[in-house]
Amino acid sequence: MPISSSLSARLGPGPAPTAAPARWGPYARPSEPRRSGCAKASRPSLRLEPETARLLGPGRRAESGGLSRGAAAPAPTRRRLGDPKKSDQKTDPKPAGTNPEPIQEPRVEEGRGCGGFNFLCALAGHKEAITGISMPMGSDKLYSGSADGSVRVWDGKSGKCVDVIKMGGKIGCMITHDKWVFVGIPKSVEAWNINTGMKLSLQGPSGLVCSMTIKDGMLFAGTADGRIMAWKFPAKDINSEPVAILAGHDHHVISLAVSATRLYSGSLDKTIRVWDLKNLQCVQTLSEHKAAVTSVLCWGQKLLSCSLDKTVKAWAASESGDLQLMHTHSEEHGVRTLFGMHRPGKTPVLLCSLHKRSCVRLLDLPSFEEMGTLSSKTEVKTIELAQGPSWLLFTGDGAGELKVWTWASQDEELAPNTGAAINVC
Repeated sequence: MPISSSLSARLGPGPAPTAAPARWGPYARPSEPRRSGCAKASRPSLRLEPETARLLGPGRRAESGGLSRGAAAPAPTRRRLGDPKKSDQKTDPKPAGTNPEPIQEPRVEEGRGCGGFNFLCALAGHKEAITGISMPMGSDKLYSGSADGSVRVWDGKSGKCVDVIKMGGKIGCMITHDKWVFVGIPKSVEAWNINTGMKLSLQGPSGLVCSMTIKDGMLFAGTADGRIMAWKFPAKDINSEPVAILAGHDHHVISLAVSATRLYSGSLDKTIRVWDLKNLQCVQTLSEHKAAVTSVLCWGQKLLSCSLDKTVKAWAASESGDLQLMHTHSEEHGVRTLFGMHRPGKTPVLLCSLHKRSCVRLLDLPSFEEMGTLSSKTEVKTIELAQGPSWLLFTGDGAGELKVWTWASQDEELAPNTGAAINVC
């Protein structure tokens, strides 16, 4: 896969890794402790409901143009990603043929409860929906992938786009593991090492790769034809074939999550499948959702799932080991994406992106009480937390806008020149 010749030079070793804010989500870091078949001969075509079909349409064109700290915790170093300097307020015309684009000046946001987050800036450049965000541990670069077929590389200090990598097809998802960035595109997963610049291409999918996760040296990728591909990683060959194929879903597998012994897959076919990681066999199918399952998320020994049926469901293992539905939280709109993070000494926070709505709702767990909202231009497709001490949260929406947020405790005032002040709940 062609990658800009300048990328390897820019992907040098970053600062020494330091402890990151605790987070939990579909793509867990291996350093975090975790608590902890079904093949069909053929897959008939599934008639999608209008709401489900909307998820598969092209992204909208863009308009022109953490965690609270405990009492004993040291104050984090604030990263002013994209803070404008006087010299940045006027931008010289960009020479023809160059990719990097200057960041827009942070705009003033409407004051509203944001559950402890403050808006820093918006990174403009993508022309369609952002489908993946990655900031690897120890790196000073931020990566964003889009349905416009490009990966943009942003400088973590200036907030400027320093490279644009054309992937040759729509990007369905992106994750980070250790020093690797994985990008799901039609018919392959492309991976590169941010330290060495080494590139791998994992072959096997027949369509778009829509979701990924990695566990115990195995990379799993959910695809548009309903199958889940599994590769040993790191792979020995530059072009590697899957070592296993998990079949059972009838349509796109758009979310994957892992626990200590299980892989969970959410699909547009309205089901969640539970796979044993030892033998890669399906051991349970959850069919309680009434519309497309859009996101699954491990929370300790529990599983959270959301759907276009306007619910978030919480599951827990019974004595037999099977998952049972424990609680259903209802929303006024369908829920598109789930993401979670821990606040030291306090209860976790669940971030829920609402389908066809320009906001992310923040919910306290396990009460599901609303803490506030984060705004966006359109529906937020992906949410990510920086791996490191930066305390930055990123949201990417269907218009191609990448927003940067920072956590602030209730009694903390914003540092000067960090963008707009937002009311903190």
